[in-house]
This record gives sequence, C-alpha cells and structure tokens, in this order.
Amino acid sequence: MDSTPNFHLHLNQWVIEIFKSEDIDFPICVFKVPNSLRAAKPEAYLPQVVGLGLLHHKRLELESMQMYKLGVAKNIHKGFGGIELKILILGLLKLVPSVRACYQMYFEANDIEIACTMAIDGLFLLELLCYYGIGKDTLTKSDILCRLVDTAGTRLAQDGILRDTMMLENQIPIIALKNILLAECSNSASKEEKSLIVKKYLPQMMCSYCKALSPLNVLEKYPASIALKRAHLLDLLYHLIMLKEPPEEEAPEEEAEEDSMMQKKSLSDIPPVLLSILKALDVPQEVKKPIELAKGLLDLPWSNLDPNSIKNIVPAEKEVLIPTASRLCDVGVKFFPDHITAIGFDLDKTSFKLPLIKLDVNSEVIIRNLVAYEAMSKSESEPLVFTRYFQLMNGIIETEKDVKVLRDHGILQSESMKDDEVVKIFSGTTTQPIREANAHDLDKAIAAVNNYYNGLRKVKACKFIKKCVLTLWNVRTIFAAILLLSLMALQTFCSVYGCSHIFNKTN
Repeated sequence: MDSTPNFHLHLNQWVIEIFKSEDIDFPICVFKVPNSLRAAKPEAYLPQVVGLGLLHHKRLELESMQMYKLGVAKNIHKGFGGIELKILILGLLKLVPSVRACYQMYFEANDIEIACTMAIDGLFLLELLCYYGIGKDTLTKSDILCRLVDTAGTRLAQDGILRDTMMLENQIPIIALKNILLAECSNSASKEEKSLIVKKYLPQMMCSYCKALSPLNVLEKYPASIALKRAHLLDLLYHLIMLKEPPEEEAPEEEAEEDSMMQKKSLSDIPPVLLSILKALDVPQEVKKPIELAKGLLDLPWSNLDPNSIKNIVPAEKEVLIPTASRLCDVGVKFFPDHITAIGFDLDKTSFKLPLIKLDVNSEVIIRNLVAYEAMSKSESEPLVFTRYFQLMNGIIETEKDVKVLRDHGILQSESMKDDEVVKIFSGTTTQPIREANAHDLDKAIAAVNNYYNGLRKVKACKFIKKCVLTLWNVRTIFAAILLLSLMALQTFCSVYGCSHIFNKTN
C-alpha cells in the first residue's frame, strides 16, 4: 500500500502546527554532517555504539544496544519513583513541534514515536549525566536525585558511548532533558525542589559532563540559566571552550547557515587512425616507410618533454600552513599555554601562545564534531575560530618530535595515548572546511610566525640549497628524458629502414 498520502498528511499537519504555534522559536541545531567533512573519517561522525535522537535511534547497526538502553532508561525512571512511563511520553507530546524544529530534516515518524524516542534516549542520557556529570555527594543533596545514586553507580562503559554522545548527529535537545526532569519530579517533589533540580543541578551535570570530555580547558563559571538555553551538549561544550568570560545574560545567538585547464595542441593530436589507413593502402615502399617512421615517432612519449610534466616527476612539496613545532623550537620559539581566542605570536619574546589540549581516545571524535558544528551553525560573516585552530594543529604536528616539543612546553597532554597516536590525529587527512574560516586573528598569528621563521638567515640558506638541488634534479630529469627519447627515435628509424642498410653492412 502506498504510504505517500500519509507522508504528505503528516508533513502538512507539521507545517500547520509550526505556523500556528508562537512558542516554536528554536533554530536548527542538529545537523547532518556534510560529505566534505564526513569523507575524511566517517566513523568520527556516525555513532558506533548507541544511537540517540531521531537520526540514529532506529539504526539497524545499533540494534544490539536498544535493549540495554531501554534497561537503563527503565532503571532511572524507576529511581525517580514518580509517574508512569506512558504519562511521561504523553507529557512530551506538546514538545514534539519544538523537537522537530531542532532538526535539519523532516521526520515521517508520528508525534507519539518522537515523544517515545525523546523519553527513552533522554532518560539514558540523564543516567550518563548523573554518573559522569556530578558525583554522588551532589546527588544526595536532593531528596529526588539521591534515589539515583544506586542507578548511577555502574559505569556505562565505555568510551564508545561517551564519544557517541558528543557527535553532532546524535544530540538530544536540552529542552527535552529539561521537560523530562520536570515531568519525572512532578508527583514527588515540591515546586521549589523541582525548580532547584532543573535550574541548578541539571546545568551543573551538563557542564561537568562537558568538562570531563573536553579536549580543551572550559569556562568554569558558566551561568546555569544560560546553560539551559543552549541547544544541546555539543553546543554547550563549544561555548564553554570558546568563551573566555561568562556571559552576563544571554549568550550570542548563532545563525544556521575548479579552474578549468586549457588543453595544449601537440604533435600527438594528429589522428593515428589516419596514419593507419595510409599505411594499409597499397602504396610504394618508398612512401610506406616514411609513414611508418612518422607513426613510430608519434607513439613516443613526447609529453614527457613538457616542462610541466617534468615538474610533476619531482615529488611535489606539501603546502605548508605553518612550520612544525620542532622546527620552530629549533629557531628559538617558545610555546606558552593560553585561551583559544588568545592565540598569538610575540615577536619580541619569540613566544607562541596556544591553548592547552588534553588528548585521549575520545578527543579526535569530539574535535571533529566541534569543527562540524561550528561550520554548520555559524553564518557566512562569522569566523570559524575552532576550525582554523584545528587546521593550525594539523600543520604544527607532523612527527613524534613535534608532540614531544609541545608536551615539554605544557601545550599538550596525552597520558593515555602514545606519541604516534597523537601524530595520527593531526597529521592525517586534514578536515576540509565547508567554507573559508575567515578567522583573522588566527591568520594574523600564523602570518607572524611564518614571517619570523622565513626571515631567518638559517632558514633562507636551507631553502636556497634546497632550491639548487631541485633545479639540478630538474636538469638531470630533462637530460634523461631527451636521451631516452633520442634512443627510442633511433630505434624507430632503424626498424623502418634497417640499420644494416644505413651502415652498408650485410648479414
């Protein structure tokens, strides 16, 4: 039976609901990662263990976690001891238009299915927040939350689950978490205690969870009221990293938002079919031999004599955004830790300020998804500071020696990772941004470092020697190509006329 009419019916109802409601003002915040970003490392953007939210809740590859997720949700729901699950789901129905508005695409699922997904996945995420966000001592300060001490006592393993919760496509809107808590506490808590749980403990859990997983230092005192207004955990983490000072009232709103080559004419453009036809004709031997010679000469690799082609024989030098940490250290540059928005180079002190970065098995996934979220959520006029920072780190780390230099200067911490694993994070395939970063302050710092490094006599001398060697290599390559083609031309000539006839020799 064709389900298209039902789909259009659901879609029309959704559109009407959006236009009718005056309360739905949530900008899109849960995006599909573009292929240009996903191609570098697909597993960094696609949940590998547990699917959360509407995009991956029903993914077949994650079915093995469904029962486990249901069990966790059941335990924490039982820990609250307030309402029946169906009452929670029915209570979330009014939230469905707002949840739909958070996603980049329309979902055919009906409102009940969406409310059920939010309830199960939201309770599962709350369990993680209880365990990793705040300790048991904090939980026991609330009569309601103290019941969750036992349910939050078992570690939900695994780094894989933690990584998945910070993926852009796997986010649960904070408004859903807030409403789940309000509903769960509705029958067993006073109005004052409900307000305390939602306005104090939930923001504390979320901020502590983000801090525990963040690869960079985060803002310590982030207003609880503003944390509740963030879109989801990844959005909250992004602002905790990027902000140097806590906002006063509201965080700034964010808006979701090949040259062709000319072909050169050459001798090889003469159609070889025409020569083959002429050769096949019954023509005198005196005419046929020159035709064979011409065909043989056309078959030679004349394109190898093209200067552009000869340049391609020499390995192309990798485009360098910035010298590596070890090279900078060799010329006297010192590194100092600072905030990501304070990245800069002091020429007088030859000091380079970079943020402290702490790496573990979760860091690469979190960094890549922060880059993806920044690129998808920022408008064209806003700079992609975090994206440019990641590109900077890609350039500054190439070898284990670079890792050691940054660790010795207090820029990098990676106790649970080997140096070669750190190198793989940054020296692999560079993440291609959706658009130019336009991070002028970072570009200014990069330019200052490059000007200092390239202006040193030692560096100039090394580049001059390298250029001379490269020039000699090109000359040698050209000479070898000419010699090879000359010998091949001679061989073709001899095959047509016969060398014995030329040099008056007989068999």
